[in-house]
Amino acid sequence: MDILLVCLRFPFFSVAKRSYQVRTSFLLPPPSALKGALAKGLILLKPEKYASSSLDEAALKAIKEIESKLVDIKAVSVAPLSPLIRNAFLLKRLRNLESGSNAEKSDAMRREYTFTRELLVAYIFKNLTQEEKNLYLKAAMLIDVIGDTESLATPVWASFVKPEDKKAPLAFSAPYTEIYSLLSSKIQAKGKIRMYIEKMRVSPEYSKTKGPQEEIFYLPIEERRYKRIVYYARTIYPPEVEKALTVDGEVLGIWIPKNSSES
Repeated sequence: MDILLVCLRFPFFSVAKRSYQVRTSFLLPPPSALKGALAKGLILLKPEKYASSSLDEAALKAIKEIESKLVDIKAVSVAPLSPLIRNAFLLKRLRNLESGSNAEKSDAMRREYTFTRELLVAYIFKNLTQEEKNLYLKAAMLIDVIGDTESLATPVWASFVKPEDKKAPLAFSAPYTEIYSLLSSKIQAKGKIRMYIEKMRVSPEYSKTKGPQEEIFYLPIEERRYKRIVYYARTIYPPEVEKALTVDGEVLGIWIPKNSSES
């Protein structure tokens, strides 16, 4: 098993369920957005391989290839001194409606964005060849957007790492149903704890798919306040897990199901 770690730097991002005039953003990008970002890199590297009659079909080919090798996908803030802050503002766009004169029309929409400095994304793969590792590594470094078109992302670095057999506090988001027992034990030991969960898409939605599969994810964050400002940072009450990654000397716990870790 190999984990592709990608450090992404942002000014802000917005990823949400489909909506038009008013949209709230997830605090962390869902798996669907992270898969789509990597798929775009694959298509840019090998356009002839994914050539199709439509962009949706090309993207779907790349997503299916990724999912055939992908065990799981996570995201976590790696800049504890630069927490997550969610804020909304009015976004004004020009839309091209038709050719000819007066083709542009102004449109204003209320959008919510999550402001942060960096996110660490973990793509957990199984049975990759060295050629595939090189390909996915290059694709990761081509990620330029997470979410809508304003959510510009810059890859700072990317690398394949092996998970360590080491107990550590969970730092990455994880499927809620899979870690429920660990969370229950933590609550019993520490008392009342506010848990953050979000229902997010597992795969991108395309015109020829039957609708997005959604799953509830636990986010190891907590709400904090500074005067009138509300922000989100890593929780001090995460459950402990059996696998970990060491990044810049910091040990980050990551949830990997036992049947997956044996692959």
